[in-house]
Amino acid sequence: MVKPQLVVRLSPELLEKLNQYASKTGASKTDVVVGALSQYLGCAEALPLNQKVAELDARMATVEALVKVS
Repeated sequence: MVKPQLVVRLSPELLEKLNQYASKTGASKTDVVVGALSQYLGCAEALPLNQKVAELDARMATVEALVKVS
């Protein structure tokens, strides 16, 4: 299925932050934007799979840190 495209204009500063985040996480810019919009609009089922996995990894790290402290 072909997905529709959306064109947006970003400030150079916001584009740089998007590029840095995508580079740091290994996600595509499309996945970052889709994930951010999904969270903002409250439709988490639309989150890209790699972002769901990254969020679960972060949550696991938090839980593991709490278990070690206890």
